[in-house]
Amino acid sequence: MIAKLIKLTVVAALALGISSAWAAGVVHEGIVLDTMNAGGYTYVQIKESDKTFWAAGPQVEVNKGDTVVVQEQMWMNDFTSKSLDRTFEALLFVGRIDKK
Repeated sequence: MIAKLIKLTVVAALALGISSAWAAGVVHEGIVLDTMNAGGYTYVQIKESDKTFWAAGPQVEVNKGDTVVVQEQMWMNDFTSKSLDRTFEALLFVGRIDKK
């Protein structure tokens, strides 16, 4: 139940753009190392300089090797995606994933 509430809150924040982090969010650009779609979201593993992280946003078509740009909106630790049956140590939720 709590996970569902969190997901609904994230979706609402993404849809309405009300997150203060989004307004002042850090922009990340990097290469897609891995990607998957589930539950209407696209999950991308991004390599930016010397760090690698996972981000999730509204479903888009991206491929391994693409360069993408995302803007920080909300980080979640130990996020479990039931549709992927996977827990992400840290996951950045974003309003969109743009190919560059």
